[in-house]
Amino acid sequence: MIPTPHISEIETDLSHTDGVFPAEIRSVSLFNATLFIHDFSPEQYEQIQFILARENNSSEQVHLPSVRNKNEFCLDLSPMKELFELKKNKRYLIYIQCITSQKTQVFLLQYFQKPDIAPDVPFVFADEVYFPEDPALRSKEHFGIFFPSSDNRYLLLSVCTRNNYLSRTHSCSLKSLRMRHGILKICIDLEPGSYEYSGTEFSFRNKLAEDAFAYTFDTVRTVQKGQKLRIHLTLDLHTIECKSLYWDIFVLLTDPRSGKVTEIPVNMSTPQRMFQKFLYNGSFRTDNGFFLYPYYTGAKTLAFVYRKEEKYDGMDIVFKEFLAIFLYRIARPYWDRKHICLVSEKFSSMAQDNGYYFFKHCMDEDEEKYLNKKIFYIISKDSPDHYKVDPYKNRVLDFMSIRHMIYIEAADLIVSSDSRYHTYAMVCRHSIFNRYLRRKKFVFLQHGVIALKKVDNFYGKGMRGECDLFVVSTNAEKQTIIDYFGYEPDEVINTGLPRWDVLQDKSEGTREIMIMPTWRNWLDSVPDSDFEQSDYFRHYMGLLNSRRFSEILEKYDLQVNFYLHAKFQEYVDTFNAHNARIHLISFGEVAVNEMLMRCRMLITDYSSVSWDVLYQDKPVLFYQFDLDKYNEAHGSYLDMHTELFGARAENEEQLLDRLEETICDNFKMKPEYEQKRMEYLQFKDNRHSRHICEEIKKRYS
Repeated sequence: MIPTPHISEIETDLSHTDGVFPAEIRSVSLFNATLFIHDFSPEQYEQIQFILARENNSSEQVHLPSVRNKNEFCLDLSPMKELFELKKNKRYLIYIQCITSQKTQVFLLQYFQKPDIAPDVPFVFADEVYFPEDPALRSKEHFGIFFPSSDNRYLLLSVCTRNNYLSRTHSCSLKSLRMRHGILKICIDLEPGSYEYSGTEFSFRNKLAEDAFAYTFDTVRTVQKGQKLRIHLTLDLHTIECKSLYWDIFVLLTDPRSGKVTEIPVNMSTPQRMFQKFLYNGSFRTDNGFFLYPYYTGAKTLAFVYRKEEKYDGMDIVFKEFLAIFLYRIARPYWDRKHICLVSEKFSSMAQDNGYYFFKHCMDEDEEKYLNKKIFYIISKDSPDHYKVDPYKNRVLDFMSIRHMIYIEAADLIVSSDSRYHTYAMVCRHSIFNRYLRRKKFVFLQHGVIALKKVDNFYGKGMRGECDLFVVSTNAEKQTIIDYFGYEPDEVINTGLPRWDVLQDKSEGTREIMIMPTWRNWLDSVPDSDFEQSDYFRHYMGLLNSRRFSEILEKYDLQVNFYLHAKFQEYVDTFNAHNARIHLISFGEVAVNEMLMRCRMLITDYSSVSWDVLYQDKPVLFYQFDLDKYNEAHGSYLDMHTELFGARAENEEQLLDRLEETICDNFKMKPEYEQKRMEYLQFKDNRHSRHICEEIKKRYS
């Protein structure tokens, strides 16, 4: 065995490879693995280096030392230790960089399958890596495993939890499910292997460890069927405290050697998923208008949703969608010749954000001809913003109409300020249209600047909210999208936001302050009583009805617009303010853009609208009373203590001190925040929509 010559550990360009080599795993031990590379002639190269690169983010690289014996390489995997992260499952492709005096070549390793080895059985190279800070209900030790990718058979290294590993190596599948009179009955087939079955849990999914809890199913009986254990389970839903939004079913397995308990999900077959989606209408309804029903996750496992029942949850939506499919397919050539582009905003219920301003620009500047597309705006008929798009009525689609559904199928391109799924009913139990939306090219205009909230677990490459073209507004934001979201540089365009085309300071002569807090995912769709008990509600109610706050407003003759985030609009009636100077604004009642232009300053917590105010050179105060909880549940790409472009407060007294200080300074930004503004924002030409059209033209016209 001889060491392979060393190559400097600098980032290697892996955007293009020169081919693949099949790799056979000969042996695996703790942070070591021996690979045999087939069809490879190492003698012809002067230097050879193994490189790990994050799947969908080749800039995250690790170089592995190795020792060679002909075509057999012993890899030292210890550099992988630094890649283990709490709550993170990561996958890495394996490259070989080969250098001669004339050229450098990069090859991918492909999985070499022996006939006597099951192709999807992982090889463990690192066992039981613990994180002391793991706040989970049951702490999850981490693993490192080799396994082939399912689509192209590339050899992957993964760092994951033991749960993830057991999900790959152990079979647990749903046989039947029934909900009747509040009793949930489930039958599963489990292949426990060397582990022992120890129970099944109905587990509340929550970002906050303090709110995690689970209920235990009653195991009615178990029947051995060959290598599998058929388990009949029941749970009385009247005895549980239902919370919004998601609940998982986990089967608990115990390692008889160590006594450690691991949880794995229940898999659903394609027929079962289709039955649950289109035919099964069973549910458990509660007195508050909420209902609990089964669904399947993106990983094709069984889970449940508990939420308020909405108007698109009925079985009638299935018949309407099939009619739209039929009408589209009988005239498909006609529809496809239109080259349809659909534009929308949050829930397709408004016309006041980036989607609307992009659409308006396209209509007013005849960008349809430039882009060679017919551009349509989706909006609900009862939207208070509908009058804004009335001048373009032949380019407006009524949300959830048959015409809307047909155009969804026919569209070449979707352009939206939120995910592509906002072009259709987000809350829709039986809809089949998500599968059509996933196939469309998607330009993500964004709702704001990504910095104060981590969203790569949804909008990242390969995730449910992924896009084909990602619009950003700063160089720092573009680097964030490349580093954390896994997009290539040419998939991210720094054009600024369309709504900034019309953004101008209109605060002269006004005395308005805007308060606009963002949402919290741990409060999604909770009943009013739970919302009213939250720190979020208590802190903002405390501020709105603070005696000192009222005195400041009177002393300096100020008006306040309090605007609740769209996701919390159902709770707007729970807020009240005794001071007539404080105005509670409902979602859609007044355009956010207009309020941002009129205000002298903004008070927020973590909202991206702070960048719109920064763009106008106005001060921002950050009221962050729950920063630790927010970081646990959401996280941020900025250091809230050192990188914000405004003063921050952790309690009401600090906030009011900083507010009065800003008022007395005539609402001027402090020099240090002016400097950050210059660092973050590189341009201000009010042609952001045009720049986006130019980028779309390059790629999709």
